[in-house]
Amino acid sequence: MELTETVAVQNDISPTDTGGAKTLRRGLAILSLFSAERPVLMQAEIAELLGIPLPTVGRLCRTLSLDHYLEQDARTRQLRLGPQIMRLAGRSNTGLTEDTRRWMGRLNATFDEDVNIAILDGTQALYLDAIPSTKVLSTQTAVGSRALAHCTAIGKSLLSQLDDRVVLDRLGTGPYEGRTAHTIRRWEELQPELERIRATGISRSIDEYEEGLSGFATPLGTGPGGAPMALSIAVPNARCSPERAEEIVRALTDPIQNPNHLGDKHHD
Repeated sequence: MELTETVAVQNDISPTDTGGAKTLRRGLAILSLFSAERPVLMQAEIAELLGIPLPTVGRLCRTLSLDHYLEQDARTRQLRLGPQIMRLAGRSNTGLTEDTRRWMGRLNATFDEDVNIAILDGTQALYLDAIPSTKVLSTQTAVGSRALAHCTAIGKSLLSQLDDRVVLDRLGTGPYEGRTAHTIRRWEELQPELERIRATGISRSIDEYEEGLSGFATPLGTGPGGAPMALSIAVPNARCSPERAEEIVRALTDPIQNPNHLGDKHHD
């Protein structure tokens, strides 16, 4: 929804609307302000854009945050769409084909490990779909959750689909946030890694995001909104022998199962 349409929704509130209807319309108008071009907003910006008093915006945003329709950065106080919106969007339109969904199911059945799909949102991987392992020891990634792109297999697979200049513009030269002692923290380390991923179609992470966790990912091309999309398999190190790792790599790079393997163009 464009800004003009959003303001129209706000201004179209009828004097006969009940308190509940008016609150609902205002809440929807707030959610509609967020877009790929404007992923984060401050409460003061929302109040100015919609012409709603700041205290009212504060109450509405608190309610939306409590129900996970919005999430707020504790440090910057910036608001962005929350995981509940992502879950609702995922049920209706994740950009996944039925073939991709079936492939996720086959991979999960073959390895009984967590299989996830994510798109790139800024500098983070945003998870759109997940099939969990049935084993007690697993990652159990929630749809709508986020992870740093530079230190996860799926995130690096997403970044590899962008031109280097675009990645550098988003991430800078570093140092990047370090999750573990194994996290890649500078561009001179990340750039060769992205080149390897582009050449092989496979991204790996071992202890980079979390100690004791390995990940393997491959590009899936373009997802919702034109964002890069990728699929990953997450495996606890305790179950990730070299032989198991190679089995996963072969499954992810099978051109019959993954028609996108090595077939993607980089995004400008």
